[in-house]
Amino acid sequence: MFVKQERSIYNTGAMKLFGKKNCYVLMHKDIPVLKADYSEVQHEFKDVMEILNETHLPIGCRKHGELSLHRLNYWYIRRSIPGYRVGLSQLMSRLEVSHPMDLVEYTHAVSVSDTYWLKKENENVEWKDVSFFSHSFDQAGFGSAMFASVANINPDRARVTPNSNTAGFHRKAWFERNDGLVLLKGGYPFHQMEPVNEWLAYTLGTQLHLNVLPYHTEVYENALVSVCPCMTDENTDLVTAEMILMDCDAPKDELQLSSYIAQLDRHGIKDARKKVSQQILLDYILMNTDRHAQNMGILVDADTNTWIDTTPIFDTGTCLGCLVEDNEILSEVRQHECTLLNRRHFDFDLLLNHIDLDDYEFPKSLLEIPREYGNMLVRYQSVTGITDERIENAYTLLYRQLLKIRKLARNRK
Repeated sequence: MFVKQERSIYNTGAMKLFGKKNCYVLMHKDIPVLKADYSEVQHEFKDVMEILNETHLPIGCRKHGELSLHRLNYWYIRRSIPGYRVGLSQLMSRLEVSHPMDLVEYTHAVSVSDTYWLKKENENVEWKDVSFFSHSFDQAGFGSAMFASVANINPDRARVTPNSNTAGFHRKAWFERNDGLVLLKGGYPFHQMEPVNEWLAYTLGTQLHLNVLPYHTEVYENALVSVCPCMTDENTDLVTAEMILMDCDAPKDELQLSSYIAQLDRHGIKDARKKVSQQILLDYILMNTDRHAQNMGILVDADTNTWIDTTPIFDTGTCLGCLVEDNEILSEVRQHECTLLNRRHFDFDLLLNHIDLDDYEFPKSLLEIPREYGNMLVRYQSVTGITDERIENAYTLLYRQLLKIRKLARNRK
């Protein structure tokens, strides 16, 4: 159990932290936010007894300006590993839990995406006792449980990690490195292109002077993974576009991009439209099909709950035809469909309406990147099993896209 005196997050045994009492306090670091009746059986808040600090209510939990119990529970369930995660059944079996929310409850719902957490009303525990920013965890145990074909782990230790809160489809796990926390993330098992695509997005974005999260690649447990640093820390929370759009009750029957930008402007984010445009530009060039409302967002001051800035561009791996068959990659140009926030089957060419190409330079040196990309795919071919045909087609598609954006930019001048 997390206890102040022991300053340890490993001393949990096989017992959950949450007891039978229903009264819990949602905390933001050491600020009590609300008191609620929480059901451990149903993994949800049954009733909010008292709002203790309205300023620190999680963004996205209001409806028409008032705290919504439904939205509070929606925000809370988003703190668990989703049911569609690759390898989830195997992971839960290895960690000896029956529901993803069990992992959340073992760790006071602590995340490294933000600094919210949950404790029993009279529990003598503080943020410094539970924060994964200041405590080590069994990264090897959870990493093996998530990625390895055979795992020999201590479930009690492996359960107590920040990984109970990771979103998304792909296998992933947080690790401690010398320069801080990093996220290892796999790709689809058939081709494993996504990790290299993340590296590509960083490489291309850097040359275009975009604010892109750094990525590199490595092999972990015989799988290719991307590696990126944590965007948050003790003083900074990540809030997704999904929660921002819920907070402003954005209309669902139209593209919510203008509502999103308006909210950024309203909360003092400088050059909001241009920053969102950077993300759309990179998605257009790389033909990213999956820019949904959970892989873009903002950074928030954890001490004041005020908005700081947009996040760096991240999670761009689902691009360049990585989900289709080898001989279908080049036809992706003719399919013209992607996801943008709440819109699916969105025409790629419509993305151009949200990009001011005059803001960017597209030097000829960009045309050297496809060869670097192809070489990266070849480098890991023995691990991924990707075919020569697939590498050649992905290289060709990227080269075509770079030629296209350079031509479009010239024609606008």
